[in-house]
Amino acid sequence: MKMLLRHTWLGFRRSHYFERSMGLKLLMLIVGFFIAGYLLLFGLFLPLILANVFPDRPPHESFFSLLWLIYAGDLMLRLFMQKPPKQLVQAYMGLPVKRRMLARFILVRSWFSLYNYYLFLILVPFYLRTLLPISGAAFWYALLGSFLLAGINHSIVMWIKTRPGGQAKNLLFLLPLAAIMVLLGALYPEKLMDASRQLGLAFTSGDTLAFIIPAAIVISLQALTSRGLQRAFYEWQGEESLYIHTGTGRLDRFFGRFPEYGLYWELEWQLLTRNRRASGVLKQIPFTIIGIPLLFYFMGDEDITTYTYLFVLIAGGHGFNYLQYAYSWESRYFDWIATRQIDMHKFIRAKYYFHTGLGFLQLLPLLLILAFVNPTVIWLMAGMFFYVTGPIFAFLLNAGVKNSTRIDPNKRASFNMEGTSGTLFLTILVSMLSVIAVMIVAFFLPFSSPVNVFIVTTITGILFMIFHRSWIRTIALRFTKQKYNLLSKYREK
Repeated sequence: MKMLLRHTWLGFRRSHYFERSMGLKLLMLIVGFFIAGYLLLFGLFLPLILANVFPDRPPHESFFSLLWLIYAGDLMLRLFMQKPPKQLVQAYMGLPVKRRMLARFILVRSWFSLYNYYLFLILVPFYLRTLLPISGAAFWYALLGSFLLAGINHSIVMWIKTRPGGQAKNLLFLLPLAAIMVLLGALYPEKLMDASRQLGLAFTSGDTLAFIIPAAIVISLQALTSRGLQRAFYEWQGEESLYIHTGTGRLDRFFGRFPEYGLYWELEWQLLTRNRRASGVLKQIPFTIIGIPLLFYFMGDEDITTYTYLFVLIAGGHGFNYLQYAYSWESRYFDWIATRQIDMHKFIRAKYYFHTGLGFLQLLPLLLILAFVNPTVIWLMAGMFFYVTGPIFAFLLNAGVKNSTRIDPNKRASFNMEGTSGTLFLTILVSMLSVIAVMIVAFFLPFSSPVNVFIVTTITGILFMIFHRSWIRTIALRFTKQKYNLLSKYREK
């Protein structure tokens, strides 16, 4: 075990990200402290919020009635973002190291994941204000129960993500099970909230059975995960898949049939689907279509314009996460576009059309669901689509010209520091904060807030769309003038 710990530390110490600039690390540390501070403040003020929303119940009982929703969202977050700890176990297969010990070591390391503890930034101040005055034992019991619920989610994710590849299809039963649970939650929300409240009260009262059942679930899932790991060691290393999409699917051929932009669109689709980093974001689109309406359904009549900056992240679809890497997604791809005589204006225009169309395909079902769930959001979502696919896409394509960062396309999509820099981080931050100017202009219009934002964002976005050939031509000329300098800089890395 001591040897494994030492190897893990050396792997971290020698990693690419450990050698990155201190400026970027300091910037991300500051952002992390800001996020942690906001979560703590939210936990402190949560009793007042719940008292206003549920005035007929004590705040802790109202909170317990929402436990099912909180940990369902936590599970969805983990399924997308959390991954097993990286461990190159194949190097130990020829050594006198027991597989059981390797599996247990990986499972123990997995418990130190940030995803197991981030909710406590909210829970601890909330329980301090609501439960500690009632009983010190209730405070500690509630924390223990919350940890067990997080442990169940953690164990489920580890069990799913460490199964042998040949057994992945056996997990398809989880999809209809999840659909049934969502349907029951939509049809019988009051009964589900009451059951959730009873579970929370059982925790605070120290009910032995309330702790034994979650603990038994965690232990069972951990045992199943250990067995699966031992069977999958030769095919699973905690690394990303090296599968490369060959471009022979129906969609590839479909894109290739378009007369003017077909070859560019076929290439773009292959770039998005042949590596994990790009396809990981692409696969999240269906969950975005379902998750965003559910979020606004539970928000009710709250003023949604306060969350306008978050719409930048989702309104444009995949393009917001991708377009500033449009010229340097892979090192070989950068060499190809920088050393061949291609029409860069047409090349960038094809990318713009492709990602705008992809964002529009996401927007249509999203608006349809919002029409039934929370119609007031439709105006804001539609306007932000035009805003993101207009000036924001133009800004990202222009900022991406000088992006000379090498990217490993087979790394995971979320929380991946490979190919990250302070400039790229600031580009995303500026894109989100640009809505401040939109809100200032919308403030002086005479209609309701969502309609005002819709008018400003739609007009701005449509103007950029109408004159897209002009600003794309400017970007293409800028890239052409600088491509050899960029290529030299790129190959030095």
